[in-house]
Parts: sequence; structure tokens; C-alpha cells
Amino acid sequence: MDIEQLRQWMEMAQKYQNGNFWDTIFDQYMGANHQNTGATYHNTGPTERSDQGDERESQTANVSAEFPLTDIFLTETEIIVIIELPGLRKEDIRLSLSGNILLIKGMSKIPVISGSSFLNERKYGAFERNIELPEPADSKDIRAKFDNGLLFVTYERKYSQHEEITIL
Repeated sequence: MDIEQLRQWMEMAQKYQNGNFWDTIFDQYMGANHQNTGATYHNTGPTERSDQGDERESQTANVSAEFPLTDIFLTETEIIVIIELPGLRKEDIRLSLSGNILLIKGMSKIPVISGSSFLNERKYGAFERNIELPEPADSKDIRAKFDNGLLFVTYERKYSQHEEITIL
């Protein structure tokens, strides 16, 4: 193996080091698949510069094609879930909780526009998504606020200390 092949192998190994091997493979496949349709898909996530000076994509880049898109943030005191619901009203969505699974359901309606569709990228119709929360919560402790197409779901973090268990 010559030096150039070794360098290429090392770059590939570093690319898949973050544990998202299959996601990256499917993203490459989806990008190649959509090249012939006229649609373009770019990973627009932030980049980081490593110690070696090369740029690589941050792990915060969006690899999910699920709807609605969701971000989850952990602070010292609370967990914040932001769910993107463009064009919907709070009356169009329902939230429920089971353990650490937040279920969001809703209906996205086609705006009343006369004429035929030339390009249709937005999702319409019923949707449902299970979002795994990083820590369990009680439904009575969750606060939800809908503002400008964003649903903010927050709850306080519960810290549990390790307790000694006697082994019999």
C-alpha cells in the first residue's frame, strides 16, 4: 500500500469514526439518487476545524428527514425541545407523553390556492412522530408554548444520586 492509499484510507476511517456510518452511507445514496431529479440536497450543517487543520462536518448537521424537524437542548436545570411546525396553528397539533417518549400528532393542510402545483416540497396531511427524550418526565411537569411555527416543550431536569444497593 503506498502512502497516498494509506492517507485516503485514514481520511475515510476518520469520517466514519463518529458512529454514524450507516447514516452517512444512506445520505450519500440519497444524494446520488436525487441528482437525476433536479433536486439538490446539501448538508448545510456547521463545520469544525480539527487539530490537524482539516475541516469536517459537525455532528449537529441535520441527517434526519423526519417531520417535524426537532432540536433537543440540555441545560443545567431543564430540557428544551424545539419542534418546527411551519404553517400550522396550535389547534392543528396534539402532544402526549409515555415515559420518555413524546408523541406529536397533527394535520398540515394544503393552503387554498387555485391552480396546479409546479413544485411541491412541503409535507401535507396527517403526521405523527415519536421523539425520545433524554430524561423521563411527568406530563404535569411539561410546559408547551407555540410561537411563530415553533413548538417549545420544556421540563425541569431531575437529578438522581447514586444510592448504594446491598448485594445479598
